[in-house]
Amino acid sequence: MVYVDGNESCLSPRISSLVLPMNRPQYVSVPEGFISALAWKLFEWDRSSTNGTLPLALMYKTIESTSSKYYELISTAPKKENYSLFGDALKANGLGPEKLSSSVLGEAVANSVAGIKSEGGKGQAASPISPGFALLQNMRGIQKAGNPPDLAEILETLYKLGLPSGAAVSGGVATRWKTASDRRLQSDLLLSAMDRAARAELLGHGLHINVQDVSVVQGRGWFRKTPFDWFVRSWDRLTDPVWVDALPARVWVDWATTVLRLAVGLGFLWESAWYEYVGRAIVGEKDVTWQELHSGMPDCLPWKSSKGTQSVRDVASVLKWRVNKGTGVRRVLDAWLKGPGNDELSFAAGWQKMIADRSLRTELTEALASREQPGTNSWEAIKYALQTRDSSGPFADYFGMLRQNGRFLTVEPGTEWITVVASLACGEPGNETNVGELMTDLREMGLNPELSDVVALLERAGLARGSADADQGVIIRSAFETRN
Repeated sequence: MVYVDGNESCLSPRISSLVLPMNRPQYVSVPEGFISALAWKLFEWDRSSTNGTLPLALMYKTIESTSSKYYELISTAPKKENYSLFGDALKANGLGPEKLSSSVLGEAVANSVAGIKSEGGKGQAASPISPGFALLQNMRGIQKAGNPPDLAEILETLYKLGLPSGAAVSGGVATRWKTASDRRLQSDLLLSAMDRAARAELLGHGLHINVQDVSVVQGRGWFRKTPFDWFVRSWDRLTDPVWVDALPARVWVDWATTVLRLAVGLGFLWESAWYEYVGRAIVGEKDVTWQELHSGMPDCLPWKSSKGTQSVRDVASVLKWRVNKGTGVRRVLDAWLKGPGNDELSFAAGWQKMIADRSLRTELTEALASREQPGTNSWEAIKYALQTRDSSGPFADYFGMLRQNGRFLTVEPGTEWITVVASLACGEPGNETNVGELMTDLREMGLNPELSDVVALLERAGLARGSADADQGVIIRSAFETRN
């Protein structure tokens, strides 16, 4: 059985493809954790804890105790009394004039790489502007857990889901990040010196890091025109040499983090909406093909008009219950697929068996009506991936798209958020697109905002060219030009 999606034909999947192979996430307490997770997927460290038994939890700055029965917490930022040692390492790698105080140099660089600070947070990560700085925190230190979810593997799975059918690439998300980072280090002597000093002094002398082999990633093309599709296209563009060369190091990292945050937040929201939609289709005994089921998906995140009141625009309750219902439906579907021979059925045969299964329909009805909250961890992961963290001060987050206003959670993208999404929609630095094309991208992401709200965001960011009454014909120019 074959269905056609645009110009691409791909085999209809088995019924088991109704359940996406996505491990359950937890919220990431600092945005920098997304890239740091990718770094630790590719690097290994042979250092052990003080007593040699506990796993090491790394965080750049932390005010919490270093004791735990599950891990040993280490702050990798240079302490005040060690600024001069870090400064010496920087000088040894060619940074700064000899007459400059090593202590002043070490403190200046240490402070310059501090990342976004969450409101009320007890730790602060280093901006992952290079592999050396990305490695200054790991998921144990960020999550304060001995065995946190494998965020890097989750990102790789989201990427695989968006690859076209038959596509085969060497590696994926982490490999493309590493290639982009290496290119930056080759062209930026200042950053290269800082990176070498961070590895030598902040991670420890004699550090041995071995790049792991990365297998070929095979695409299936079963979830086209979804946030997974957008993720692949945006990540491939951003890690391409033309964008790496055009963006300053800190800007590139902020944009990369934004794309990864959106991949997780919107990817898992889409998954929840998918399960709720599939569950209702089975309960309603709808006779559908895979293509019909896929094309009927609703928006995963309701983006109400900015003219509405906060109570009308609030998405917290809708999204939270969607995630809970989706989690419940997923469990029911997963259990059914474990029945004898069910997971081997074609989609057509499996779907007919599902809608004819009265017991399954009853379980799905109960899951859709349940007031239990089985998806709390997933909801927290989604919320904090999309939500603006610190909204003011020196470590403000301008890359979120949801904002907490008291008890309301509303869609209010930051200026830098629309800059990232619109600029990548242009394809390359210096290129142009129009609002109509951007709206297509947003719909693929599971968003369907009012045109006037999108134009207003573009004008605020200085990206719109032409009259606002040109509607979808308003021209968008990317925020950066190609460097000569």
